[in-house]
Amino acid sequence: MPRLRRSLPSLSALATFEAAARLGSFTLAAAELGVTQAAVSRQIKALEADLNTALFQRAHRRVELTAPGTALAATVAQAFARMAEMVETIRQPPAGDTVAVRTTLAFSQFCILPDLAAFRAAHPDIRLRLIADDSTADPFRDRLDVAILYGRPPFPGGRSLARRPDEVFPVCSPALLSRLGIEADTADLTRLPLICAESVNPSWLTWRAWGRGAGLTPDLGPASDRSRLRFNHYTDTVMAAEAGEGVALGWATLLARQLAAGTLVRVGRATMTAEDSYHILIPEARPPTPAAQAFIDWIGRGFAR
Repeated sequence: MPRLRRSLPSLSALATFEAAARLGSFTLAAAELGVTQAAVSRQIKALEADLNTALFQRAHRRVELTAPGTALAATVAQAFARMAEMVETIRQPPAGDTVAVRTTLAFSQFCILPDLAAFRAAHPDIRLRLIADDSTADPFRDRLDVAILYGRPPFPGGRSLARRPDEVFPVCSPALLSRLGIEADTADLTRLPLICAESVNPSWLTWRAWGRGAGLTPDLGPASDRSRLRFNHYTDTVMAAEAGEGVALGWATLLARQLAAGTLVRVGRATMTAEDSYHILIPEARPPTPAAQAFIDWIGRGFAR
């Protein structure tokens, strides 16, 4: 065993390499692993130095596997898959009253947490494990019971039980409109500061994509010349909009409470029906437990509205 440890790189480096090779991107690997892009780059460089060979060819905003990298990626992926299968085989199942739920940070913040007390009061014996994760990784790679994700089928390893289409339109605080002396219905987006939200999820809309989908001219562009605010979490984008810092893209499903309370208002009349939807997912090969079904029934009522 000591000889094996000396001959193999660290498992952390191999796991980082596997993610980067599978996703074809250091940035996406960093998002999946919950580290920075620089940390991924350092791990890969250290692994290449240990092996004395290049594993990736670096190009502008993309990476490609070299021949040695391709060979190593296939071997590492197969080895990790076999280890995962064995761990899953011997792992003891969790208690039947525990429900593990994965969703996006925004859906957790805006749609689950505000009503969570009501669910817990109705089901005091159910233990809930909520995992907020904005990555596009396989939602059922870990042993989860339910996933609530934004996108479109197919979802790896998951089956959709319900979907909720969404409408997207600009939103801002009433205080911003009052300060600028303009009306919400007639506001000109090209003259307003736009808050930009970045995401690793390719289905997330940018201002430019939303403008095209809503049929607006001229092109809203990246809006970088009219906003000094960019966030990598939608929750921060919404908080900045509520604070009067600018206009954000609003997803009707996520911001129903803010719109009803008046802390945010629609700007202009342009809107777009998103091609993607929120889905309630369960594992393909595992039926929900009674506790998981209770959570599905509870969250599903919001999908029926």
